[in-house]
Amino acid sequence: MRNRKTFALTTILVFLTLQIGTVQARRLKPEVWILGKPDWARGPSKQPEQVIPWGIERIRASDAWQTSTGILVQIAVLDTGVDKDHEDLNINIKWGISVVGDDESTKYRDWRDKNGHGTHVAGTIAAMYNDVGVVGVGYNISIYAIKVLSNSGFGSWQDLADGILWAIKGPDGIIDIDGDGMVAGDPDDDAAEVISMSLGGTSYSAEVEAAIKAAYDAGIVLVAAAGNEGDDGVTYPAKYDLVIAVSAIDKNDDIPSWSSKGPEVELAAPGVSVLSTVPHDKYEEYSGTSMACPHVSGTIGLMISKILAEGRDYTVEGIREILRATADDLAPSGWDSASGYGVVRADKAVAEA
Repeated sequence: MRNRKTFALTTILVFLTLQIGTVQARRLKPEVWILGKPDWARGPSKQPEQVIPWGIERIRASDAWQTSTGILVQIAVLDTGVDKDHEDLNINIKWGISVVGDDESTKYRDWRDKNGHGTHVAGTIAAMYNDVGVVGVGYNISIYAIKVLSNSGFGSWQDLADGILWAIKGPDGIIDIDGDGMVAGDPDDDAAEVISMSLGGTSYSAEVEAAIKAAYDAGIVLVAAAGNEGDDGVTYPAKYDLVIAVSAIDKNDDIPSWSSKGPEVELAAPGVSVLSTVPHDKYEEYSGTSMACPHVSGTIGLMISKILAEGRDYTVEGIREILRATADDLAPSGWDSASGYGVVRADKAVAEA
């Protein structure tokens, strides 16, 4: 384990973000926090039979499964951890690590999700196609659970930067183990192909930007929640140019007032009353741009899975171009600051990949 006290950085504690983006710091200004929350009208509940959540239907993920189900792809979920024993996730959780605080640990007790947010995000990406619960965008996608936020959804920029670097290294802890210059998409390397970040903060971080640049250069596609700040703008890390910023829509394709708007918004995805997995084999509806982000992350996983299965190469910018070209444009016509290029379409994006 590596002690990081020498960084002399303070871990900032923040209160769970409300749907409209209000944050209450206990003593200090927050750095980074989760961008989704449970719908207060509904508590956790058992789901006796599998259903396809409305968001998965909206992006037409099931139509993409004819040519791609997510095999060969690892998506790093940087969040509050994941419940690796969940009945709808256990096969797809391949590795986990916690970088919260001064030490790094791969022990499950340290990266276990005691909040629910990270498990919910992971379920939208990769809940299994079985007889119970829900199904994710890509039910064969492998998940790297990288815990960068505390059990209360609090976090520091340094922990997020460390989590991004671990997504590049993967379980073996080595970047480009075969020295061929190829990292993401290389079967000999453990790097994630996609990094999904359903979190955000309002301040700039040089260390996070450097980590994002390293991941981008390694061929990893980075996706982040745009934020729940409404007209006040997109939060970091979605604000960085190398990251795909995702806003939210509801079942009527309307943009909620709390979904962050700005020139950085690239795509929109379902983010209101999204049903997914939460710890202890339960399921719950959450809302926030946190819930929109994994719909895009999972779609990218399906795209890359198809490309790798056919023995072809891809580029990060090539993936982004396809996503923009195949999105469902919302009014007003063309790109706009609320929905970007439109709602992600997994079926069209995979067909074009």
